[in-house]
Parts: sequence; C-alpha cells; structure tokens
Amino acid sequence: MKENSKRILSFKLARRWMAAALVMTLVMSNLAGAAYAAEDTVTGIEWSYEDSDYNTGTSSLEMFVEDGTVGLNVLATISGATSKKSVTTDATWKSSNSSIVKVDKGVLSGVGKGTATITATYKGFSITIKATSDYVYDQVTIMQNGLSAPAALTDVLLGQSLVFTLDGDGENISDDATWSTSSSSVVTVDKGVITLVGVGTATITAKYKGKSDSIKLTVSSPYKSILISPEPTNNLLELEVGGDDYLLKATAVPNSGGTLDVTSIAKWTSANTKVLTVDKGVITAVGAGKTIVTVSHLGVTDTLTVVVRTPYQSIKISPDKEYHLQLQDAPLQIKAEVLSNSNVTSDITTVGDWTSSDVTVATVSQGKVTPKAVGTTKITVSYRGVSRSMDVTVYPSITKLKAEKTTIDSFKGIEDELPKVTATTFDGSSIDVSKLVKWTVSDDEIADLKEGVWTAKQLGETTFTGTVQDLKVEVKLIVHLKPIKLLTETKDLSIILGKETDFPKVTVVYEDGKEADISEAIEWNTTSDNIVLLEKTMKGLEASSVTLTGTYLSKTVSVRVKIEEEIVKLVVEPTKLELNPGRSKSIKVTGYYKSGKKVSIGTKMNWVVGSEKIATISGSSSVKALNVGTTTVKGTYQGKTVKVPVTVTPKLKSLQLSSKSAQLLVGDTLTVNLQAIYYTGSPVTATDSAVWSSSNTSIATVKDGKITAVRKGSTTIKTAFGGKTASIRITVK
Repeated sequence: MKENSKRILSFKLARRWMAAALVMTLVMSNLAGAAYAAEDTVTGIEWSYEDSDYNTGTSSLEMFVEDGTVGLNVLATISGATSKKSVTTDATWKSSNSSIVKVDKGVLSGVGKGTATITATYKGFSITIKATSDYVYDQVTIMQNGLSAPAALTDVLLGQSLVFTLDGDGENISDDATWSTSSSSVVTVDKGVITLVGVGTATITAKYKGKSDSIKLTVSSPYKSILISPEPTNNLLELEVGGDDYLLKATAVPNSGGTLDVTSIAKWTSANTKVLTVDKGVITAVGAGKTIVTVSHLGVTDTLTVVVRTPYQSIKISPDKEYHLQLQDAPLQIKAEVLSNSNVTSDITTVGDWTSSDVTVATVSQGKVTPKAVGTTKITVSYRGVSRSMDVTVYPSITKLKAEKTTIDSFKGIEDELPKVTATTFDGSSIDVSKLVKWTVSDDEIADLKEGVWTAKQLGETTFTGTVQDLKVEVKLIVHLKPIKLLTETKDLSIILGKETDFPKVTVVYEDGKEADISEAIEWNTTSDNIVLLEKTMKGLEASSVTLTGTYLSKTVSVRVKIEEEIVKLVVEPTKLELNPGRSKSIKVTGYYKSGKKVSIGTKMNWVVGSEKIATISGSSSVKALNVGTTTVKGTYQGKTVKVPVTVTPKLKSLQLSSKSAQLLVGDTLTVNLQAIYYTGSPVTATDSAVWSSSNTSIATVKDGKITAVRKGSTTIKTAFGGKTASIRITVK
C-alpha cells in the first residue's frame, strides 16, 4: 500500500464520522441561511472542509475508491452581514472528470484513480478545488497455499477441497471481500472456501474497494460412470405396497480403471417419497404410483424407474356412511373387507391399520369404535395401499327434543328432508341432533319415509315421530292440492330503516281454483345482508333496495323492498281532482324525511280507488275518469296515508259570462260570473275554478272574476275553464 494511503487509512473511521457531521452542519447552516432576506447581496464565496481531507503536498482533497466520502461546504459572504451563509445545496456543482471523482451537492466520492477539478458556482461566483482519488490497494490477488493462484485450474475433481484467500498489498482481506461464482450449479464460494457442486466450468471472483481478481475452475468427476444393480427387465422395477424391502447396489467406475462399491456413500433420492423411500440403496414401498430412483456420486448418476402397485382393488367398510351415537352408547363395530386384483374378498377387520383422527372423541381398535367425548372424529382403515374413512359423531346426553317445524305443508309427489331437530343437554345448552334422530311415520299411505327423507303420496295428514333415547318429537305433514300461483298484496314495499315491519300478505291459488291466505306458512328469504328476517317481521339495517323471495309448496313470489329513512310528512298535489269522463291527471306526492330531505314518491305509493266504476289509477299515479260521480283515491307509503277526492263531471260544451261588455270609471270594480254549460246536466258555476287574465293589466286587472279599473282605455278580460274560453270587453272612462 502506498505511504500516503496508509496515512489516510489511519483516519478512515474518524473521517467517516466527520463527513456525517459535516452533512449535518450543511443542513443546519442552510436552515440558518433561510433567515437572510431573498434580496441579500452576495459579494463572494469560499470553501469549507475538514483539514484531514486535504493534502497540502498535492494541494488537493484526497479520497479512496469505495471507501467513504469527502464533504465540501460552500460559504457565501453577504453584504452587510457579520456571518457567512452556507449555500452548499443551492450551488451548482461540477466535476471535470466524473469517472475519477463524482460530486453531488458537496459530497465527493472516489470512482477511479486520478485527479479531477471540482467547481461550485453560486450567484455569478465560481470557485475550484482539486480532488484526488486512488485505490486503497494497488491490486488484490487471489492466493492458494500462500502463493498467487493461477488464472485457471483445469484439473479440479469433485470431492476435492479448495480454499483461496484474497491478498491486498500484503494484507489478508478475505473476510471483507465480496466473493462470487459465475455458476452456483458447479461451484459455490464463501469467504474463499470453495464447495464443488457439479461438473462444469465456473469463474470465482473476489472484489474489494474497487479492485478484483478472478480464477477459472474446470470441475470434472473422478469417475467415468455409476451403475445401479441388479438391473430389472426393461429397466422397470415392480413392487407391491406392504411387500419386503428391496436392496439396490451402486457401483462406480473410476477414471483410473476398476470398480468401486459406493452404495453406502452415494446420494440416493426418490422423485416421489409418497410412492417409495430409499436409503443407502434400500427401497421401501409406501404407496401406489410410479417414480424415479436416482443415485449420484461425485458427478456421475444413474436412474431406475420403479412402479409400486397395491395388491388390492379397493376396501369396503360397514357401516360405510357417517355414524352418530351418544356418549353412553355401546361401542360401534365396523367391518372392513378388501377385494384383491384377482377378485377375491378378504376380511381385514382385525389386521387392518385403524386410526382415529381425534382419539379424545373416540378410539378404535380392530374396527371397534369406543366413544370417549363429545365431538366428531374420522375413523380410517388402511391396508397395503388402500384405505377408507368415515366420520363418527358423539353426542352428549339430552333432556329435551325440539323440531324446527311442527307442521309441514306439501302436495302430492313432493319430497324433502325432515326438519332440523335440536336437543337440550344437561347443562341447558342446545345442540343439533338431526342426524341422531330415528324417524317413523304413522300413515305410510299418505307419505313414505326413508333415511330422513319423506315423499307425499296422496291428500291427507300423517305424523312423523322422531326418537332419541326415550325422548320423542312429532311433526305433522299436511298434503294439499297442488298450488298454481302465489299472489302478494304488493310487489313494491317501503320499510323504515331500523323499524320492524310485517311481511306482506300472500294468497295461494290451488289447482282447483280455490284461494287461501298462507301468510303464516310462507317462508321468506333474501340474499342481502341489509335486512334481517325475523319470525313474523323484517327489519332494515341499511338504506338500500332488496328483494324478498317467499316460498310455499315449491312456488315462489318476489317482493321488492326499499329500506329508507322514515318519512314524517306526505304532501299531495292536487288535493282534489275534477275530471271529465275519459280524461286523466297525475297525482304528485312529496315525502319529507326526518333529515329534511324530500323525495317524490307518487309512483311508489300503494294506490286504491274507492269506486273503480268512477275512476281508476295506474302505477304511475295517473287517475283516469270513467263515469260521472265522486270517489276517493287513497295512497299509502310507510304506513302513512293520503286521500284525494275525485269528482267526474260531464264534458264541457261552452262557457257563458254574466256580461259580454261593460264600462267602468277608474277605480270601479265589477264582478262577473262564469257558467259552465255541459252536454248533459244543469249549468255549473265555474267562476272560482277558471283561469282569468287581462290583455292589458295597465287598463284593468282581474282575479276570480272580479275586475278592477286602473286607468282610461280599453282591454279584454279572458277566462278559461275545461279547455274552453270566454271574454268580456271592458272600457274605462
């Protein structure tokens, strides 16, 4: 190492600390500089750096490649200021040769060997300084056994031990260097210690402080080949699950000639350990399948294909479905049989491998399952590659039974499962014992019953009885006529957020045309979690629109439900309707929420008409007059009601005013009456209902038939009613 390098290296750690301190100083100086006004005048700039970073002999800042940084600070002299301002981060920086020294806002780092000029410019002023960069070491060398290692080693054999060191100007820097390999499948390296992995070529490189050295290794095997024996026919070894272990031998052929038994030292692997395992040539068949056995030793390998078969086709257990018993019940005996590939059946109940997935729930020995605690366990029997499982559930002692339903409505041909049954245990808790219940039917002519599933056969009633221990529960089945359609009182329903609301009324139409109210029997469901369905009511949880589906005897009906804030007031327009036969007019209804918001709900109301002979109303809240008379339209929403009287009058023929012309003095008034002449019936006074206007309101004004003279002149007073018009000429003198 060069003398000046040694001098600076002795200050290496101290300089790194000082560089960090300088960076902090620069930041704090910039913060302090913010106190200067933006219009301060700069009269000059100068350098500030650590003395230890400057070599007076070379008149330059000195640094080493990849060995820390040097900090430069630029101070500006401000006119009228007593202290200098740090402008390091605001200055413009430049290196004359960035491949030698790089600079970034006053932080210098060595890149290569040489000298560069660093320039900082601020407010029209520039200053320069030389910076010298060098390598910590002139060179680094990979060493082997105390000597410089060759550029390449071509006679490296797998199994050989290799260790390299890295020397830097006489110092061992192996542990600090960075070691790498070009091919980890051939060679790996850790701080110079070489591990030979496979045959091939790899280059080992050691790097430190910008310098590096490499060595190329060519790795080969000390053997020509390796052979597995005995060699089976067609290179395929066939074994059976549960059969005896099979012994293989591995023989290697060295490059120098001869043979060598490497069975115990070679590496043996199975491509699928679920099929077989192999250890030092000993193969143990585990399960049915096909896999590859590989033996490898110092760069040579050989393989063998192995097929493992089970001598049996399948295994059968009895009972073969999930089983339910109580803690106090006697043990359950399960029988197990296997069918061989030659189609011979054998009882393996006592020789099979029986296991329980949870021995705290039940234990098993030679097929005998003994309940131990409440819970579910999986009982499995395995034998020479085949297995079968079943679930066993153990229930506690119970004191009471309750069916989810006590009455079932159905019709001929329908089948379904019996309702869920819950039981009360000794401690008062409830458990589902549906699969533990044994069911019977009182009249098998009305319904069949098989494994908990009933089928309705004909009209009538029957009773299903479920038994657990000495406890019983009954469920009545009523077989009805076949339903044709379900009808609901409304297709659209509004409910108040957070309040319980009754389900809508539903009627069923049977195949004979008869109708019945089945509101209590229908089952309601929804896919939305914005509403909760209770036993007889529903409750909205979040403002939204959801769909309810009601089911009864395989028929369904849907109701759209809008969940919204409570409407506290309904305002209807108009408050009454007068129509001619055949004419229509819409009713507008505005709802006001608690929050003060309003919404138009005329088309969402449930409308009914008192007399559909007089008028009808559509879903769009449009009332159509049919015949002369009076009736009332009633609309409901969220339980609130509005009523609009409807009067249907005959068709209008003409209008008749009480005067056709009149003369008035300024300030005088005149009231004229308007008679509506219909095609049928007597004339009707329409003065208050008509629309009045003046052709010149500066001469005369009019309101509800009352004319007021304003100034001299003439004007025409016009009235309109029922699509007809009439006028009177007014002269003001």
